[in-house]
Amino acid sequence: MQAVQIHNGTFLVLERGEEFFSSVSRYCEEHQIHWAQFQAIGAVEDVEIGYYDLPTREYVFRAEEGPLEVASMDGNVAELNGLPVLHAHAVLSRCDETLECIGGHLRRAIVAVTLEVAMWEITQPLIRRFDDDIGLNLITVAV
Repeated sequence: MQAVQIHNGTFLVLERGEEFFSSVSRYCEEHQIHWAQFQAIGAVEDVEIGYYDLPTREYVFRAEEGPLEVASMDGNVAELNGLPVLHAHAVLSRCDETLECIGGHLRRAIVAVTLEVAMWEITQPLIRRFDDDIGLNLITVAV
């Protein structure tokens, strides 16, 4: 991974074979980034993408081999139990003549070619706490 400081954040370039969540999480831990917003483009493979089923209070994921173009990826870094935790959603398109798109909550993604991530730090705490009604660790904005 390559990294360069930008105004109020960091620009990361992940290389082929890197796992998105573990690589960016490690970078955040090493650089004490606990609250941020990010966007990314590039190409990924070996993806797990899905959605949260509120009635069952469980995530439903499906595996996609890829490669897939990252048409859009948005997410944030918030703190859970003192550690930075990434949350990402993506729209991915097939690398074939159909350009069929899928989208949802991203759980796993291996960089297929490159992944360019612009991450802007947030100065106010974003803390995740368990919400009994929803069944997830949701962000609580401290004021």
